[in-house]
Amino acid sequence: MAIRPPAPFSPQLTGDPRDQMRQLADAISRKADIQSEPLYSAVMLRAPDGSSWRVSVDNAGALVTAQVAR
Repeated sequence: MAIRPPAPFSPQLTGDPRDQMRQLADAISRKADIQSEPLYSAVMLRAPDGSSWRVSVDNAGALVTAQVAR
């Protein structure tokens, strides 16, 4: 079974900024189901300088970062 991230959200580009923010907040709320189990144990990120970082959460809820060799 493959685990895939949720489909990207394309916010409305025209109209009242308050409507755009409400639409974006509604989309985030639909995707942020707090009842579901976390799917990822860590997230890999690339910094502007090109370095790679692993971000995870320890049992106390603290974010843990570690540089990853590429």
